[in-house]
Amino acid sequence: MKRDFFQHKITHPKQFRIEDHPTEPSDRMKDKESLEIIEKNVSRINDMQQMLYAKGSHSVLIVFQAMDAAGKDGTLRRLLTGVNPQGCKISNFKRPTPEELSHDFLWRVTKKLPPKGYIGLFNRSHYEEVLVTRVHPEYILYQNIPSIKEVKDIHQSFWNTRFERIRSYEQHLAESGMLILKFFLHVGYDEQRERIQERMDNPEKHWKFNVGDVKERAYWKEYMQSYEEAIRETSRPNAPWFVIPADDKDYMRAAVCHIVRKEMEKLGLTYPESGENIAEEIAEGRAIFAKEDAG
Repeated sequence: MKRDFFQHKITHPKQFRIEDHPTEPSDRMKDKESLEIIEKNVSRINDMQQMLYAKGSHSVLIVFQAMDAAGKDGTLRRLLTGVNPQGCKISNFKRPTPEELSHDFLWRVTKKLPPKGYIGLFNRSHYEEVLVTRVHPEYILYQNIPSIKEVKDIHQSFWNTRFERIRSYEQHLAESGMLILKFFLHVGYDEQRERIQERMDNPEKHWKFNVGDVKERAYWKEYMQSYEEAIRETSRPNAPWFVIPADDKDYMRAAVCHIVRKEMEKLGLTYPESGENIAEEIAEGRAIFAKEDAG
């Protein structure tokens, strides 16, 4: 069955409404089909990662944002299984440290950006600064911004400026040779509850449980509004958003792997050409090995 995973790409951001994007695909995917798609695409991604490293002209940044229990960790594992781990780096962004709070909001992600030749994967990202802080604006106060003393000092213009900074930041990265792909793993309210409930009921999953995930459900509507505005304001051709239905984990993981492969192929990656003296150097190398064998 041929599937159109690129239907999830946000190509007209100004018209984006999160309610128009279901959390479950129109046709659920069986595990066998998902694994076949993942293996095929990850194999190709691995080949391109080696070319990416050899060429050294581009890097790839893959951003994952989602509500808790949407499946970010599992998707990351599927995407990296079969790809050379030395060419990939996963960065997790949790509550900012005191050092991170003493810098601008983009500082901590800048430190984690993948250098040319590498694939970087962000489990959460700089978008926390227009998502979590949007729902809980009191967190902004910890950043000691001179013009903000109280929550009431945070106006819409503040968020507009942050969106502008993010757009400019990502444009700069893209112009420097970075492929940026951003995924919102869109899990449903009821589905999230089932997954959190399973973490409570299954002793083997207790380590995943955080009561804060349950408490944050009270702000679901506010989070959806924040995601909608963030995606609308920052999905651009040089750094597109993909809103992936996350209620079906098999579908979600297959979709992400397929999209990453197709987008990386657009880079036209190849191995670099050998030097002018490569034939002579190979001949010299063979001669050295011949002496070793004869010795």
